[in-house]
Amino acid sequence: MKKLLLIVSLMVIVISNAVYINAQSLDISARAYILIDSKTGQVLAEHNPDFKTYPASTTKIMTGILAIELGDLDQVMTVNQSAIDDIGPGGMHIGLLPGEQLELRYLLDALLVRSANETSYVIAENLCSSRQEFYDLMNERARELGATNTNFVNPCGIDNGKKGKNHLSTARDLAMIARYGMTLPYFREVVKKTLITIPPTNKHDEEVIVGSTNRLLLYSNSKYKSDYYTRITGIKTGYTDRALNNLVSSAENDEGIELISVILGVENYDMVFAYSKQLLEYGFKNYSIQQAVAPNSFIKSVPVANAAGNNNLDVIASPEGLKCLLPNNANKTDYIVEEHIKSDINAPVKKGDILGYLEVTRNGISLGKVNAVASRDMEILMPSPTPVKIFEQTINSSILKKVTLCTLIFFMMFMLLRFTLRRISRSFNSKR
Repeated sequence: MKKLLLIVSLMVIVISNAVYINAQSLDISARAYILIDSKTGQVLAEHNPDFKTYPASTTKIMTGILAIELGDLDQVMTVNQSAIDDIGPGGMHIGLLPGEQLELRYLLDALLVRSANETSYVIAENLCSSRQEFYDLMNERARELGATNTNFVNPCGIDNGKKGKNHLSTARDLAMIARYGMTLPYFREVVKKTLITIPPTNKHDEEVIVGSTNRLLLYSNSKYKSDYYTRITGIKTGYTDRALNNLVSSAENDEGIELISVILGVENYDMVFAYSKQLLEYGFKNYSIQQAVAPNSFIKSVPVANAAGNNNLDVIASPEGLKCLLPNNANKTDYIVEEHIKSDINAPVKKGDILGYLEVTRNGISLGKVNAVASRDMEILMPSPTPVKIFEQTINSSILKKVTLCTLIFFMMFMLLRFTLRRISRSFNSKR
C-alpha cells in the first residue's frame, strides 16, 4: 500500500512538473500577451490578457476598420492643419501638408503600413462631422466586437497628457478587434503590404515610397522566417513612451490555420518581434487540425412519430464530419460535443434529412458545427381502414370488378341457355 501511494505521489509530481514546464515554455517579458485562432477566437496562450494598458498605434486597427466600413476608397480627402498639429511628439508621419488632397485608399496604406499619425485625423475629420463623433464610433464598434475593456480618445494611439491616460485597451480586446479586421478583404490586403506608394498630389510633385513598420513582414526571409508557419499576414505595430513596444501580428501555415498574436509592453524594440515569432510558433507547434466528429458517426437513436415498422431512427453525423483546431494528441476530454437534435421528429423521413447539429466547444468557445442527419428512410404509418373504407376498397378493386363481370356474363348465358332449352322442350311436347 505504501509503495502504491509512493508511486502515485511521484506520478503527480512528474505531471505537475510537466505542466509547469509547458507553462514556462514561453519566455516572453511583456506586460500582457495573447494568442488566438483567427477562425474561432479560441485562446491558445495568454498572460494578463485583460490588463488595461496603452495600445499606442495598434489603435489604428480600429481606425482602419471604420474607414473601410464607412468610407469610399475613391473618396478624395483634404488634410487640415489640425491633423498635422496633433501628430504628437515623435509621432510617425508621411509629411502631408495643409490642403493636400488624396484618396482614402492611400491614406489607409499610410495609416496601417507606415503608421502615419496625421492620416488617422484626416480620416476621422473627413468621415464624421467632428473628431469626437468618430471617437464615439470607435468605442461603440469596439463594444460591438466584444472589446469591453477598451477606451479610445483619439484615432492614432498617442497617450501623452492627462487625456492620453484614458486611452486604454487590453491584449484580449485588441485580438478581438484584429480578428474582425482580418475578415474584411481590403483590410487584410493592406496590412500584409511591405511597401506602399503614395502618388503625386496637389502638394507633392513626386510619388512617395515607404516601407512597413512590421519587421516580421520586412524580414520574413531572414531571422523572422519560421519552419512552423508559411507566411506573415499582418498586422500592426505600436510604440509610445507609456505603451512601450506593442505588436499585433498574424501568420498562416500550409494547412490554412491562421493565428493572431498580441504582445503589449515590451521594453526592447527588437524583442517585440522576436516574442511575436515565439508566440506564433508556440501555437503552430502545439495545435493542429484534428477530427473532432468522425464522418457518419453514430450520435443517438430517436423515436419517430407515425413511422411504419420500427420507429427508432439512428441519427448520425453528416458525411464530412468536423475537424477543429485542437491541442496535439487531444482526447475527448479536451473539448465538449453538444447535441442539438430535434425533439419532435415525424415520418416520413428521408435518409440524409437534417435533424439538428452537433457543436464542438472548448473553454466556452465554439470551434465548429456539423449537421446531424437521418441514417435511413422511414415511411409514414398508414392508418387502419374502417369497414366502410374496406367495402369501398373492395368495390373499387380491379380484380373484383373482373370477377363480377365474368360472373354476370356466365349468369346471363346460363339464363339464356335455360330459356332456350325450355322453348325447345315445350315445342317437342306440343308435337306429340
